[in-house]
Amino acid sequence: MITRALPCFRDWCRLQPPLFCWVLLSFLGGFGLLGESQQQRLSRVYEQSRSEYLKSPDSATLAWPFARACFDRAEGITSRPVRRALAKEGAEACRVALKESPADGACHYYRGLNLGILAQTQPMRALGLVREMESHWQACQLLDPGFDHAGPDRSLGMLYAECPPAPLSIGSRSKARLHLARAVQLAPDHPENRILWVEFLIQRGEKATAAEEFKVLQKILTDARIRLVGDEWEATWKTWETRTEILQTRLGVNP
Repeated sequence: MITRALPCFRDWCRLQPPLFCWVLLSFLGGFGLLGESQQQRLSRVYEQSRSEYLKSPDSATLAWPFARACFDRAEGITSRPVRRALAKEGAEACRVALKESPADGACHYYRGLNLGILAQTQPMRALGLVREMESHWQACQLLDPGFDHAGPDRSLGMLYAECPPAPLSIGSRSKARLHLARAVQLAPDHPENRILWVEFLIQRGEKATAAEEFKVLQKILTDARIRLVGDEWEATWKTWETRTEILQTRLGVNP
């Protein structure tokens, strides 16, 4: 399973500390293309979920797995038109399903993620999309806060951390801290939440606290290696390992 996180708006990266920009780029293709076998797997999942979804386009239970497949496939592709097309498919599937099932947290969540890719591929529209992303993740946070290992709070935390502050956009370091910390609280054993929390602490200059949190992260990674296995986790683990090595270097922590 590819880790979900909001896309990096490239035009904004110059305004942000390099650590978070690297993190966001790593999520959405800037870190490098997935291997061919992984691309083939994602394409197969996309085709299968699309086939199921087309049988009942109004069904939320079929829409969000298709939207997830759109998002996952788009993450490993560098072609902007292809990524945009996939994100449009995923976002539209959730939009239609939410008309019939407005309380479906998963559809809110994956519509927000696909809108994030649209924001990345269409920088001129990015500022206009972030509020809709925010509203969908807020809805999911209320409906199903534990979804995708506390994905709503994780996504909101990164959104607030990366967006420019008012009046340009909705960025807020205090809100970012609140949601990233809540993601750790809701899903403490999920590596992505812990890694993001340590990265945020470093970005805020709280190195001593980050070093203590990194020790917890190291223990969690050992246990997660047993739980999170299979082809769907292969690309995610490569990203986690690289980011963890960078954190280790920045903090001066022994392996």
